[in-house]
Amino acid sequence: MPYVHATVEQGTLRGIDNAGVVSFLGVPYGASTAGDDRFRPPRPAEPWDGVRDALAFGPSAPQTDLRLNATGSLAPLLTLLMPRAGVPTEGGAVDEDCLRLNVWAPSGRPEGSLPVLVWLHGGGYSYGSGNEMSFNGDVLAAAGDLVVVTVTHRLGLLGFLDLRELGEPGSANAGLLDIVAALEWVQRNVAVFGGDPARVTVCGQSGGSGKVAALNTMPRARDLFARSIMMSGPFGQSHSAADAGALRARTMDLAGLSTVDELRAAPVARLLDAQTAVLRAVAQMSRGDDARGLELDRAPGFGPSHDPEDLPGDSFGDEATDGVRGKQLLIGWTTHESSFLMAADPSYRTGMLPDAASARVDALADVDGVTYADLAAQFPDEAPHLLLARRMSRLMFHEPARRIAGLAAAKADGVWAYEFRQPTEVLGGLLGATHSLDLAYVFGTVDRIPLTGRSLDRHRVSRDMMRAWASFAHTGDPGWKPWASAEAVHSFGTSYGPDLRLPEDVDMSSPLAGSGPQPRG
Repeated sequence: MPYVHATVEQGTLRGIDNAGVVSFLGVPYGASTAGDDRFRPPRPAEPWDGVRDALAFGPSAPQTDLRLNATGSLAPLLTLLMPRAGVPTEGGAVDEDCLRLNVWAPSGRPEGSLPVLVWLHGGGYSYGSGNEMSFNGDVLAAAGDLVVVTVTHRLGLLGFLDLRELGEPGSANAGLLDIVAALEWVQRNVAVFGGDPARVTVCGQSGGSGKVAALNTMPRARDLFARSIMMSGPFGQSHSAADAGALRARTMDLAGLSTVDELRAAPVARLLDAQTAVLRAVAQMSRGDDARGLELDRAPGFGPSHDPEDLPGDSFGDEATDGVRGKQLLIGWTTHESSFLMAADPSYRTGMLPDAASARVDALADVDGVTYADLAAQFPDEAPHLLLARRMSRLMFHEPARRIAGLAAAKADGVWAYEFRQPTEVLGGLLGATHSLDLAYVFGTVDRIPLTGRSLDRHRVSRDMMRAWASFAHTGDPGWKPWASAEAVHSFGTSYGPDLRLPEDVDMSSPLAGSGPQPRG
């Protein structure tokens, strides 16, 4: 078996070289966060003697099981997105010793020669793992000629419970401090995998996009990366101290605990039960079709909080953070983001009648004047349920992301925007170009993730997206006109149903074959 070795600051790792890509999995970048270290800023990983195997994924952060309360079409959707188990942990272990990262890199490259893409998973701030199959980095590393790093960090109340008033100053943003520690580890060690620490791009989707936004505001993080990619998550603002304090009080009340010592000694399961109750209450408060309050300017439930030292402001409030100054930003959304969120509602279905969809769309007309008739005329081939999803997606994702693009363009050294329009035919066409569908396209894992469907055109769209993300990591330019050019938005795929024909110009033997944006430089 073609084992390979890499020596990092803690010791020597044993990985594997397969199909032209080396991988090192489950690498510790921080110590366990259990016991006395619960809620505290991360500590460096302990050194080890001899050679440590890095052949298997490490534990995911403790979290609740999304399947337990999945209704409507959400359960099959989750299984199609995460086929190993239907949850972000994908059947793997969870543990407070979760500060791990995974590295994929092209084989045999000189030290410090390649750009680095550091991936931050979605799942809001309460779910997810750096181990999810959608974004295993082997295909993108080979096709894009770059080093891919995926990060696992603390989540939910273990990562974002504000205990500052109770004497734990780093608790409110412990999960973000984990990510900063991972980026610092990358700076010190990525060269041995071929990565250039001066060319690090942070990239995330959904909640991961919010983490990218926050990193741009954190003083400790600003010099740890050169470029940012925000996918489907326009979280540009953080919780106020008052809101974070109210969430803490509610959580501790539900857990039946009153001190930090009690929280630190409590079993993880007890804390997760309280977390589940809090998130359920937040979900109930956010239900409905009234667009006011639906814009995702901040994460619902647990998430980053303002802190004068760690997070001294909003990334994209009234203006863009100075952290984007002189850097490049790529930001985008999918056409039918909200179909993922609405899939749990039994009333959202492929057989939805125009009258039902129209009533829900027209109830929002006073926001900007858009009616169901307008959408039906503009997209005559789209089913009523997808027109509804398109409308909700515009309000919740598209417009907030456009606002961020405009704010960032005033300070950044270039902003580029895109829309992912490629639909999937699974679940009878329920989803369209839904939230999280684009993950497998960016990472080239469309043949591993059933959510992408069976359209052969998905290979070409995936190659186009891999090419663009790689070009951005290499040069800071994904290959199309920047936002400053009349608010330009590049499109990937088509929103009018899967084309089951293999495009004639796709060479299946080439990892980046087909048309689309070309890497520059």
